[in-house]
This record gives sequence, structure tokens and C-alpha cells, in this order.
Amino acid sequence: MEGFLTVSKTLILVSFFLVYCGLFAWLYVGKNRKKVEENRNIPFLED
Repeated sequence: MEGFLTVSKTLILVSFFLVYCGLFAWLYVGKNRKKVEENRNIPFLED
């Protein structure tokens, strides 16, 4: 049982890391890059 917990914790950690890398790649690579560049300054725009 202890080995199962170690393996499942490792798999969860690796899966979260892969999801994070996938989101980063999706945002900054490809056609979404233009949207990200346009929207990054929205908090600093004045009315």
C-alpha cells in the first residue's frame, strides 16, 4: 500500500507538471500569442 501511494503521488505530480507545460505552450506558441500580447496590458489601461 505504501508503494502505491508513492507511485500515485509521483503520477499526480508529473501530470500537473505536464498540464502546466501544455498551458504555457498553448498560450505562448502559435496563434494565441497575438491575443496574449494584446491582452497583457489591459490592467494598465486607463478609462
